Amino acid sequence: MLALKKWAPVVAGFLVVFLIGCTNDNSSEEEQSNDENESSEEESGEQPDPENIVNLIEQLSFDAEVEESDGGIDFNFHITNDAEDPIILGFNSSQKYEIILEDSEGEEVYKYSNEQAFSQQLTTEELEPGDQLEANETFDEDLPPGEYDATMSFLVTSVNDQPLETKPFEITESVTVGEGGTEEEASSNDVEGETEEVREDIEASADGEEIFRDLSLSGDDGQYTITGEAKVTGGEFFYTVEDGHNVLMNEKSAKVDDPEAEWSPFELDISISEDELPERGSLIMTMFDRDGEDQPINMNFVPLDNFDQ
Repeated sequence: MLALKKWAPVVAGFLVVFLIGCTNDNSSEEEQSNDENESSEEESGEQPDPENIVNLIEQLSFDAEVEESDGGIDFNFHITNDAEDPIILGFNSSQKYEIILEDSEGEEVYKYSNEQAFSQQLTTEELEPGDQLEANETFDEDLPPGEYDATMSFLVTSVNDQPLETKPFEITESVTVGEGGTEEEASSNDVEGETEEVREDIEASADGEEIFRDLSLSGDDGQYTITGEAKVTGGEFFYTVEDGHNVLMNEKSAKVDDPEAEWSPFELDISISEDELPERGSLIMTMFDRDGEDQPINMNFVPLDNFDQ
């Protein structure tokens, strides 16, 4: 009995070592199993790179028109999917578009959403290739004769689940209400209209700071003039032109009128030969500045033209 008590501590020691060894082995096996499972999950859960939001936007053409009619002012605008695959547009509510009409003093005379009620839930619209998302509204109240600006926009917040933080689907068009003026003035305006270039106010969608404002575009079929104001370093900015697939104009530089001014006017002429123009899709000009390391910054994307086959 004394001998058994003498060996008891030794036996207990071996037992503790044995249990610790088993525990470590089990832990190692569990860690190895977890590592293998995580590795397997990572391999099976690999996701493709996010789609380039700029390329997605370039595959969507946006057209708008506003005109006076017997019933008032008609607003018609739409987005067309020019891609070869379906595109899903996301919205933060059931309101998919907005219309704002302002007089020559900048006073708001009509806003589409003021007369509507919308559910506050995420909604989507899937556009098959060639499909359009349309908006057609009429403002039928009497307005004093004069010039009015209509801003029409689709309130898209994502494209194929890619967040959209700019407003590429917004445009402002002018409309004249009432004839106004004498017959002589009207005749004079008609003659001037035959020779004057039609200019359209446009907006750039920016990846970074918006360094261009009050943009206006005239021309078509590869010949365009863009005017506006720029806030750029050293009074110089850079630009390229592409159709979403091909670069049609390699990088060039442009000067503003007054390099010392915070915002300075500029005028830019773009010329692209007809044989280089796309049969379908959009023509996009990218304007940008450069930082101290000569890297492109503040990319601004300007729609120049849309083409249908």
